[in-house]
Amino acid sequence: MITKRSFVATAIFIALLAVSSCQNTEQKPAPPPPAAEAYNAPAVEVLPPYPQTPDEAIARLKEGNARFVNDKSAHPNRDDTRKIIQAQQQTPFASIMSCSDSRVPSEIVFDQGLGDLFIVRTAGQAPAVASYGSLEFSVAVLGVKVIVVMGHEKCGAVKGAIGTEKLPGHIEDLVNIIRPGVKEYVGKPDKLEEAARANVLAEVETLKKLNPILSQYVQEGKIKIIPAYYRLETGQVEFL
Repeated sequence: MITKRSFVATAIFIALLAVSSCQNTEQKPAPPPPAAEAYNAPAVEVLPPYPQTPDEAIARLKEGNARFVNDKSAHPNRDDTRKIIQAQQQTPFASIMSCSDSRVPSEIVFDQGLGDLFIVRTAGQAPAVASYGSLEFSVAVLGVKVIVVMGHEKCGAVKGAIGTEKLPGHIEDLVNIIRPGVKEYVGKPDKLEEAARANVLAEVETLKKLNPILSQYVQEGKIKIIPAYYRLETGQVEFL
């Protein structure tokens, strides 16, 4: 028979178990969530100083090409943050007037990224009104510091320009633009490399005298227009 005393003891024991259970199951408050602005916030992108002078821009190009030649390309400015930044406004520091040849991609050759280079490409760097307007835009509106005219080894357009056969379609129109700068090499296929360099130098002189924008910027020292020559097998850019 359960005595009154044992009944009271049992009741107290059950009450103690209930209190203990409540204490063990009580949840601690969750830590506050991070600030709302922390979500979707892009990482801070650390960029080298933006070139402020033509010489600084040229140095940046030389450094990038040296990395490419030595198989140490950094592939800069290609992450999601850079995409967001450049979607708002492009900020090239140099214009590259180069050949359409698939073996001479300027962003890779100079190890640059999104928004770093403003590129004008035609076969043999053959200039035209569209090329002139594009380069003027890059200087007057975008603020580039240097224009590099870059030819390369074994250029098919220059080879056609120093040849004596008439070429089909608009290819003939294109090489006719190049021919004045390489006229001393016409009919001399063994002088292709000399002709390619001469073509670059002639194009540089044309741009330096181009009125009204490029000539003025050159005279005021705001930009430089320089020749360069690309070696296909080594990846090296020679500044002439």
